Formats: sequence, C-alpha cells, structure tokens
Amino acid sequence: MNFQKLLLYFLASGLYGYIRAASEHNSYWEQPFSQPYFDNSTRREVTTTVGQTAHLYCRVRNLGDRAVSWIRKRDLHILTVGILTYTNDQRFQSLHTDGSDEWTLKVTSPQTRDSGIYECQVSTEPKISQAFKLNVVGKPLSLSGQ
Repeated sequence: MNFQKLLLYFLASGLYGYIRAASEHNSYWEQPFSQPYFDNSTRREVTTTVGQTAHLYCRVRNLGDRAVSWIRKRDLHILTVGILTYTNDQRFQSLHTDGSDEWTLKVTSPQTRDSGIYECQVSTEPKISQAFKLNVVGKPLSLSGQ
C-alpha cells in the first residue's frame, strides 16, 4: 500500500509541475498560430512589360515584432527591411499600411534584367521566406502603319 501512495504522490506532483509550467507560458499557447506565417492567397508569379510598374504582394500573419525584408535572390541583395529601402536603386520600394498583413515590393520602370526570384523574408529564428517570380518581358513590336 505504501508503494501505491508513493507512486500516486510522484504522479500527482509531476502533473502539478507540468500544469504549473504550462500555465507560466499560457500566453504563448493561447493563440493557435503565435509564430509568423505566410498567407498563401497572393500570386507568386507576376509578369509585366518593360517600364510597367510591378507589385509583388507578400502577406504575413502574426508578424508581431519581427521585420519583413525583400531580397533579390540572384545576388542576395537586401532591397528593403520594413519600409526602409537598402538599395541605391530607388526603383525598388516597400509598401506597407500600418495594421495590415501585406508587404508589397514595388518595382518602378522594371527592365528585363529585373526578371527573377525575389524573396519575402521574416526575421524569425530560423528565418522563414517565400519566393516570388517576376517576369519582365519586352514591349510587343508594333507593325508599321498600325
């Protein structure tokens, strides 16, 4: 009988410790998605013509205090962090409205050399990212006289 009481005591105290530890971190577990994640409802491939402004839309839910960056994949160039532009090429701009989940990379006057993969990154540990493909095609040739 003593063994059963002792076993019951250890089980109960272990359970109590588990419940107490869980309640200390309760705010983390209250939300089903407490970490940032991408909303996949936006187009991941955009095609535009030379000179026509392009927009890449990245939606991040539960961002919290993390930062969103846009990276050009071919040379790993950091284009923007938050709404600040980190490239000398002022054709690239990050657009964001306070309170929204959308972070937009705006490419003004795109050229064919701008075609490629751009990455929307979130500063989690480890980082999470979502790739977007930008296709910039030349303007269609117009037939003379038309």
